Amino acid sequence: MISESDLEIVNALQINPRAEWSRVADALGLSGPTVARRWHALSDQGQAWITPAPGQRYLSAGWSAFIHISSTPRDSEALIERLCSEPAFGTVSLVTGAHDLFVDCFASSHDELMDIVTGAFPGLPGITHREVVFVTKLYRQASEWRSGTLEPARARLVSAEPLREQPAFAPDRIDAALLDELTKDGRASWAELGAACGVSPQTARRRVERFLATGYIALRCDTSTSAQQGLREVTLVLNVPAQHIDDVGRYFAALGNCRLSAQVLGAQNLLVTLWVRNYLEVQAYERELSERAPGSTVISRQAVVRTFKRLGHVLDESGCSRSVVPLSLWRNDS
Repeated sequence: MISESDLEIVNALQINPRAEWSRVADALGLSGPTVARRWHALSDQGQAWITPAPGQRYLSAGWSAFIHISSTPRDSEALIERLCSEPAFGTVSLVTGAHDLFVDCFASSHDELMDIVTGAFPGLPGITHREVVFVTKLYRQASEWRSGTLEPARARLVSAEPLREQPAFAPDRIDAALLDELTKDGRASWAELGAACGVSPQTARRRVERFLATGYIALRCDTSTSAQQGLREVTLVLNVPAQHIDDVGRYFAALGNCRLSAQVLGAQNLLVTLWVRNYLEVQAYERELSERAPGSTVISRQAVVRTFKRLGHVLDESGCSRSVVPLSLWRNDS
């Protein structure tokens, strides 16, 4: 089990993933070397890690889809292994409900996304059915979720100053390379990032901070199952009347336990992921949905049985990160 102090360090890095160790230490009443040592121990054990994630404006520059997959039981292990090895598939989870697997997919262009959803599946073993829905609007991303371990006053001490908003731009090969390196170690120094990508530390910092400031990406701190303190992941797949969808999307996004709220294009039009302590909590959200948006229907309810890959990190049975397949948020060779 992760200690309370370690949970506080994790929460601090959820708030500000690249905060200086001295700043985290001041907020937690520890020394900088102690905080750094504990984080490196968590990271080395695969208990916690920091990685790039799609930001609130990711869809302005990239493309995303959710894929529901059914498969034959005898081929499930081989199928999961193949899905986890594909850089375009960020997260792969075994779920309850009508489908066996839930996958999210990322691409740098519409054409690339079409190539992935049409070309990636014929060679995969055991698939009996797949359903693809395109993400059209984000109300909340998992990078915005916080565990709440830190008291509000201490959380404010860690919070980063907002970056000056940057205009839209077209990410290039160097930007994509920096994201690959950050997937391996989201707290790599500017010098390490620059050396790996053939640019100066100053250039590495400027480009990463530009990415963050535009909202194309965010940095996210994820943890193993043991650090999630009994939380269970549930996804509601909804069809909401068009006049209510923004209100409902924002309602779920404002919940402290909401990991994802996204408008999608398919038989459903809204997908929401919540972390709950008791599955019965879901009924309260469905009652609220019926009051806020009469005519809404719940197409499916999915509880995660096991996550095999989370945003590029391949996980073991306890949810610890054991290897990394850098997530191709952008594939740009220019």
